[in-house]
Amino acid sequence: MPQPLSPPRVLVAYASNHGQTRLVAERIAAVLDALGLDADMHDLEARAADPFGPDYAGVVVAASIHAGHHQKCAKHWAQAHAASLGSTPSAFVSVSLTAADDSDEARAQTTQLIDAFTDETGWHPLQTLACAGALRYREYDVATRVLMRLIARRHGQPTDVHRDVEFTDWDAVEQFARGFSATVTGQKDGSTLVC
Repeated sequence: MPQPLSPPRVLVAYASNHGQTRLVAERIAAVLDALGLDADMHDLEARAADPFGPDYAGVVVAASIHAGHHQKCAKHWAQAHAASLGSTPSAFVSVSLTAADDSDEARAQTTQLIDAFTDETGWHPLQTLACAGALRYREYDVATRVLMRLIARRHGQPTDVHRDVEFTDWDAVEQFARGFSATVTGQKDGSTLVC
């Protein structure tokens, strides 16, 4: 009797300083699982063994922006795997507060940061998502809280340090995951979204 086919495996690798990128990666993995794929999560900041290999039918890399750059661990990982990522359906999710700003200037800056990441790593994913993050004032240390409040004020975002603010458009994240699932299963070409 023939063995049932295993669902295609997708690696969802992420780097998250304050937890919002991890939440975005978890939501993407949950949608992929619900659509019949087998999504594996991997924290790029952990010292765990790197699971990436040829048995993955697709890869999503999610990283947040801090001080104008994506996390170094995400950059180094993408550089190390650029050739394999280029031959596998892949997507990049960039999480930032800049993506929460709907101005032309902010959209251009977000695009520049994504382009800088892909140029520096040599990896050009089929799909990208610029995703708004969150202000976790209550979780920040004092110095980070002051800095984030100044940045928020400059962008016209909430500055009450006694309450956290989430800007992530979860519907857009789920739409992105559905689109990536279709790419992995051969039902669709790549795209770029901003949420």
